[in-house]
Amino acid sequence: MDSRRREAVYLTAAFAVRLVTGGVGVALVLLAARELHSVALGGALLACLMAPSVLAAPVVGAVLDAARSPRLVMLVAGMVLAAGLVVAASAAFVPLAAVVVALLVAGCAFPVFIGGLSAFAGEVMPRDVARATSVDALSYNVAGIGGPAIVAGMTVLLGPPGALLALAAVMVAGSLLLQLLPIEGRGGSFRPAALARGIASASRHLVTHGPIARVAAGGAVVMIGAGALPVVAVLVAVSRGQAESAGGVLLTAFSVGGVAGALLVALPATTRFLGRFPARRLMAVCFATTGVATAVAGVLPGFLGAAVALAIAGLPDAPAVAAMFRARTEETPQAVRAQIFVVASGFRVAAGALGAALAGALAGLPPSVLLLLIGVMWVASAPILLAGARRPTPS
Repeated sequence: MDSRRREAVYLTAAFAVRLVTGGVGVALVLLAARELHSVALGGALLACLMAPSVLAAPVVGAVLDAARSPRLVMLVAGMVLAAGLVVAASAAFVPLAAVVVALLVAGCAFPVFIGGLSAFAGEVMPRDVARATSVDALSYNVAGIGGPAIVAGMTVLLGPPGALLALAAVMVAGSLLLQLLPIEGRGGSFRPAALARGIASASRHLVTHGPIARVAAGGAVVMIGAGALPVVAVLVAVSRGQAESAGGVLLTAFSVGGVAGALLVALPATTRFLGRFPARRLMAVCFATTGVATAVAGVLPGFLGAAVALAIAGLPDAPAVAAMFRARTEETPQAVRAQIFVVASGFRVAAGALGAALAGALAGLPPSVLLLLIGVMWVASAPILLAGARRPTPS
């Protein structure tokens, strides 16, 4: 398979599996509301699916690094996740406890596709790491926008149970498509002692290797702001004379900017240009630019001005994410790369949840101040990333 076909297959498969991980929350919440008559229960079911992704991350990463066939691990994970969604789709007919257990088990497969798959992008497209990480970032950004929108459309046409069944089918198809890619094992061992040593080695590298520690910390800090944004967007919309639902317009503006940035950074000419810059420096500049534009949205008095500023804020986010993936690849030994990717992604998930909780706790502050604080979080990542800056040393 030539490089362009590899790229096309990777992008298609990654989009498919991440469409599921990015959109399943919509289906679960609507399922709970319509079939179980409780929106609060929808939030609990979503938590059952997402919480294990943080807790299981080190083990999942170690398994991917040790597996003779990471593709087989991805296939099994896809089947497990799909099975959990099928059980959830039957929530009106099976005990709730069975749905909870199925989602908890399915949640353990989440890290395989959130972080784990990214660890192999550079090997699928080995000639140009910057290009590989740009394509990977494109799949995240497009699925992040398309997932919730497509799933919302599915629920209208098929109902929430039908949407969950359709997502299960998409997950199976994406997992099967991944089997076409040259994702090779790294010669590890599944013996418990070997897995434990692998986890210890990855943890030590993540904590003691300055560049990767700063990448993980900077990536997590910006997620505190990103996690708070959905809550704050609603407050900003209301403060500027709009309905609560207009908060979705502000989020859409940011997301559209993100997709535009992802499409732009995936262009070969843009990839080559950005690849000339050290990854951490590029992350710092792009995240800081997002933060400044977000702060400007807080200062501008009108709703339209805030929407435009947030769209501009979304543009540099995709180049920053692509640079983050490149930095993880360049600064991590191949033997523990999947673990670093998965654990760092888990940090970002946890930071996003923290940001949402903080936004709720600080909801009494003026919305413009909250938007400024979100911008500060993005800008604050820059000094973290730039500390001790040097050119990366590939492993």
